[in-house]
Amino acid sequence: MIERLRDVLASSGIALTPAELADVLWLALRLPTEGLAAAQNPVPNALQEGGGPADIPTPPSQEQHGFAADSDLFSYGGDGVPGTAGDLMRLPAERTLPGSLAIGRALRSLKRSTPDHSAKEIDDTSTVDLIAETGILDVVLQPMKEQWLDVSLVVDDGLSMKLWQETARELRTLMEQTGAFRRVRAFGLDTRTPHAPVLRNAPFRPSSARIAPQSLCPADRRAVVLILSDVIGPGWHTSATQSLLCFCAERCPTAIVQPLPRRLWAGTRLNIELKTVSGPRAGSANTALRVDDPWLPPELGQFTGVPVPVVELHPSALAQWAKLVADGSSTPLHVIPVSSDRQNSPTSSSVSAPADLREHLAFFRRAASPEAFRLAGHLAAVRPLTLGLMRLVQRSVFGRSDPAPLAEVLLGGLMRQSPDPARPTVTQYDYRPGMRDLLMETVPSGDLLKTAQLVTDGLRLSQPAPRTFSAIRSDLSGSLRLPPGASAFALAAVPLLQHFGLTKRGSGSEGDLMEGNGQQLISEGPLQSLTSHDEELQALVAAHAWRAAVSRAEIVLEQLTARHGERSLPVFAGRRDLAEWIGLAGAPQSALRLLRQLRAELADLLGPHDLRVLSIAVSAAHWAGTSGQPRDAAEQLTAILAAQEQALGPDDLECLSTRRRMSYWTGVIGKPEAALHLHLDLLRREERLLPHNDLITLNTRANVVSWTGRNGRPEEARELCAQLVQDIENTAPRDHPLRSITASELAHWTAEAGDPSTVVTQLTRLLPKLYEVMGVAHSYPYATRQRIAHWTGVLSDPQAALEQMRTLLVDIAAVLTAEHPVFLSSRVEYAHWTARTGNTAEARQLLENLLPEVSEILGPQAPEAVRARNLLDSLGDQVD
Repeated sequence: MIERLRDVLASSGIALTPAELADVLWLALRLPTEGLAAAQNPVPNALQEGGGPADIPTPPSQEQHGFAADSDLFSYGGDGVPGTAGDLMRLPAERTLPGSLAIGRALRSLKRSTPDHSAKEIDDTSTVDLIAETGILDVVLQPMKEQWLDVSLVVDDGLSMKLWQETARELRTLMEQTGAFRRVRAFGLDTRTPHAPVLRNAPFRPSSARIAPQSLCPADRRAVVLILSDVIGPGWHTSATQSLLCFCAERCPTAIVQPLPRRLWAGTRLNIELKTVSGPRAGSANTALRVDDPWLPPELGQFTGVPVPVVELHPSALAQWAKLVADGSSTPLHVIPVSSDRQNSPTSSSVSAPADLREHLAFFRRAASPEAFRLAGHLAAVRPLTLGLMRLVQRSVFGRSDPAPLAEVLLGGLMRQSPDPARPTVTQYDYRPGMRDLLMETVPSGDLLKTAQLVTDGLRLSQPAPRTFSAIRSDLSGSLRLPPGASAFALAAVPLLQHFGLTKRGSGSEGDLMEGNGQQLISEGPLQSLTSHDEELQALVAAHAWRAAVSRAEIVLEQLTARHGERSLPVFAGRRDLAEWIGLAGAPQSALRLLRQLRAELADLLGPHDLRVLSIAVSAAHWAGTSGQPRDAAEQLTAILAAQEQALGPDDLECLSTRRRMSYWTGVIGKPEAALHLHLDLLRREERLLPHNDLITLNTRANVVSWTGRNGRPEEARELCAQLVQDIENTAPRDHPLRSITASELAHWTAEAGDPSTVVTQLTRLLPKLYEVMGVAHSYPYATRQRIAHWTGVLSDPQAALEQMRTLLVDIAAVLTAEHPVFLSSRVEYAHWTARTGNTAEARQLLENLLPEVSEILGPQAPEAVRARNLLDSLGDQVD
């Protein structure tokens, strides 16, 4: 590229020495865009005068595209740090299954059809012959053809297998697409729990239902069981796992598919031997296989135990195993002996890595391949790391993405996982403290500096793919935060951004933002609402149109950033409001993440005990509870309240607001009596400071009604609610949510007190108004629908209640998190009506899966946990 530039300049009559050209390039990277546009640049004029092309395309300006000419790409993960921002970008992910086409061809020997006598089809030839010979218009039926075998793909979902998660998904898809099998089913195998191994109906989903080993092999035993595992987990050396392998091997052809290359098998410490294996017929179970030593005579090479082949995830190895299953012919295979009555002991003692970092690195260098050691050095130039990013760096540096060297790095003890609580689905990796610096010493500095450029060039050559991974492009107007201590893995220049179809995001220019960001504009005063800056936004918030409010707030916030600077009080206040509205629009996890980031930035500027920081902390704690962390919410609010009361006094209105939220989450985590006392104390404090009919006081009285009823006093709750309804009718505006809420509570507690005759009609009539005044993302309308279903089943029709709950769960899943208290209670209610309609086995399974989740999230004494436990106990002796 440099030589082409010198040739163009020379043809234009501009001769520069190498030193002059270096100075020009250095200066071009540092001049501001505005200066370049305004300066009289002699180069384009000289090109025109010299007879060169007059229409040379100039790089697009940032005003045209809304982003800088170049920006860095960072890994997507981790909490943000002050002063950095970015936008989400999707990059093509590497395929993780090597030689997928060859693997598909290797499995073709298992593709054969067999008659299915349970289904018939017309035999065209015989039907024509029958009509021609007899003249009778009739048809001749014959059994339909179906594929010979099922595949039960059991995926070990241990920590070390996270690397192979995408490989497992691609392998299953490949098996389905080959058309060689009757059915392809995937299961999860957990070997880490105390009761290991545990089979589940989906891999890498700990919350999925447990299954019995009998599910792996159908009754006709026309199936193969493939266990995809690196067999590194400790559970592989227990008798329980041996028994599971033996159970499958006695019924169906069973094999372990090992994704690690054969040179790394010694680290698994299993007794893997190369044998000659043959079977008496096609599809023989492992117990029928004959195992011979390829070198020793039979009397010396006897094999004890049930043989289970260990097959490398490679086309040739899979073809050999498929040949054995297809016709039973003699085939050399690696096998391990298993038995149901003994534990398979390791054949070699484990070698622990040294504690000293330099000795540990030397230990890794001796054990790993040269490519793996070089890859570890290049990965040290990027921080933080995800699997998609590591594969991208590997392909850019080595020209291919071979999983084996990457597996050596991940399993070599150099790295550790660093999960992000805000994004639990994004697994991040980082080197052990101090290891990154040592690795960077092993790679020439020039190569490390080239890593980012190699990745950039590789991205330019790649095309958008169906599967992608996330990254963050640095952008001062972006809504995401860059990870702390992050280092860029690529340069996102404008051509690269256009290559992936990125478009303009905002209307403000980056130059304006830079000017504002250079100022320190934090001032005294409270955080004012973003609605005070825009009448349209104010109307949207008043109408509870949260999704539209979020879109409008982003525009208003960008204008405030350009006007006041990113570190100004109006911008911080606007970010707080935007996060709140994002949560109300149905994304509580995003609200929690944004508020935590905002709190961290303000705490660095103002101190952790500043009242504005504490105010944002209260909002973050509330959304933590809504996102499935109610116990954390209660604990955090208790600590924040103590700090606020120390600064403001116990009767300050802001302290009372924090106390209200703390009281609510105290009840949610299984302390209804404490929640009632806290609300009564809050009500006494508010009545000393506020009028009796103030909306804040009325709201607290509504909470007192709810917790009174939940403490087993429905008659008292009904009386309190009846008086409250009258006071609200005289005080609250016509469209205030308290009107509909208290009317709904009165109908419910009247029914609980013994008069349920009209509750379904009343709640059904109030439901549209609740949606109107509270929005589709609020949990209360869904809790009301749960009550409607409950009373429908109690009064008349359990089957209708079950159908209503099924529809409700589908609707809740679209707006609330799976850990939300209303979602959890609705799942308990669904299990209840499943049992009431006669399906006790399914109800028992639902409750067994749900009870640990509810107990962990809400606490073992939460009402939902107690109800689920009691219901499960009542089903213990029932039989369908």
